[in-house]
Amino acid sequence: MKESNNKNSYECRLNYFVCTSLCATKQAYKYIDKVFNSNKDKYSNFSKKCSYYNLANSRLLEEEMYFKKALGIITSGGEDEFYYILRLSYKKANLLVKNSKDIVRLSELPIKPGTIAQEELLGNYAAAIILAQKEGKKIDEDDFFFRAFQEMVNLRMNPLIQNSLKYSNIDKNKRKLLRKVTNDLCKLYPNMIKGSRELDLQKNDGTLDSDKINNYQRIAYALDYVYELEGLNIIPLLDNKPNSTPEEIQELINIWINCGGSVEESKYDILYSFIIASTKLRRLLETYKDAKRLYFRDIADIDKDKLKEKENKIIKISQEKTDLKAKYTKTTSELEKENEELKEKIRLLENKNKHLQEELNLEPDLKEELTELRNLMFNLSHDIDNSHTENNTKVDIDKLNNLNAICIGGTDSWINSMKEVLPNWVFIGAGFDNFDTALLKHKNYIFINTISNTHSMYYRVIENKDKATKLRYINALNRDRVLFEIEKSL
Repeated sequence: MKESNNKNSYECRLNYFVCTSLCATKQAYKYIDKVFNSNKDKYSNFSKKCSYYNLANSRLLEEEMYFKKALGIITSGGEDEFYYILRLSYKKANLLVKNSKDIVRLSELPIKPGTIAQEELLGNYAAAIILAQKEGKKIDEDDFFFRAFQEMVNLRMNPLIQNSLKYSNIDKNKRKLLRKVTNDLCKLYPNMIKGSRELDLQKNDGTLDSDKINNYQRIAYALDYVYELEGLNIIPLLDNKPNSTPEEIQELINIWINCGGSVEESKYDILYSFIIASTKLRRLLETYKDAKRLYFRDIADIDKDKLKEKENKIIKISQEKTDLKAKYTKTTSELEKENEELKEKIRLLENKNKHLQEELNLEPDLKEELTELRNLMFNLSHDIDNSHTENNTKVDIDKLNNLNAICIGGTDSWINSMKEVLPNWVFIGAGFDNFDTALLKHKNYIFINTISNTHSMYYRVIENKDKATKLRYINALNRDRVLFEIEKSL
């Protein structure tokens, strides 16, 4: 539904109306996002070119964002995407169109007025009309609900008409009256142009003198405290634009008159209170609009950076594509052969990487094992006298007995001798090559008797021990000497 040259056409007005409904229908957001995010640049450009784009400024921040997204999708001409959003956002309208034969009647929409928000209800009406056109079905134009909807569409076009309350749109005769009232008020209330409180209505301690103010002034003062309830300070808002222009004051007086307010001098205090409260509210709204403007500016900057990054990627990819075309001028058989060679290289590299990773994972254990083996060979090279006895009274037997250790290898007599002093230990004698490896689990230490042992037992230990278990070697048979070596190796 691209925007036509006739900006007052019914289709064009319906576009605007659908946007106002979609942006206020939160269940539509996820469908709008899905379509919009598929091509942000495209939909953003269409949205900005549309004559209704700036009308989104009158919405709340979240609604403004989705108004602009929906507007871009609708005016881009992507009908399938637009119908997708309508069908899923307004399921009851879609169901009405599907169940209707040749004529669709809005009065048959299965929604009772008052059960859902007005925006969602009107969105269902609009969706039913658009989807009926898509399906080649007619709308019953004599239906009461259709006529009421048509009137609502026309009313929604009011924002497109210039605001008559703006100073520039006030006729000259009325401006004279407004200037006179403004001058009189400024003389009577000098602080009015600053939108600030009258100091003479405060006591010496700064508190409000409630006896000096009437109910209208009290309302203006009380509204200031509403800011404090929300943690806002009114002073910086006023300082941001400290003085009201005569035109701004006259606009407020014009609003007062249009609402039936009196501009008689005897009732200036009421008008003054309205102007003070309205000025502060206006400054808050200006600040809110500035915040929205900064938000969308930042979003635009982010989009520009992403667009530039995307363009650079496209250039890079295009160049790579050109290079590839220049390189790959070989025959099909040559390309297949080269491809197979590359696959084989990748497979070999993956295998190599896997082995290296396994070796890396085992490295701490290997280092410790090699260290212990070096210590063993060093002791052997110095011909340690295994018959030499150490006084085992120097060894902390209790400490050794509580090591949570297992000993692999050794003769039965040697094991029986060791069990007398280390009854908490687990001993597996030489020759039990197929011992239960579960005995190795959760042990702090594994001691291997190198004098009486087998290769198969040694490798069974190496392959099945826990990573955290420390490996130590015993190269002696004398019990006291063994105890001394064990303690020394800890």
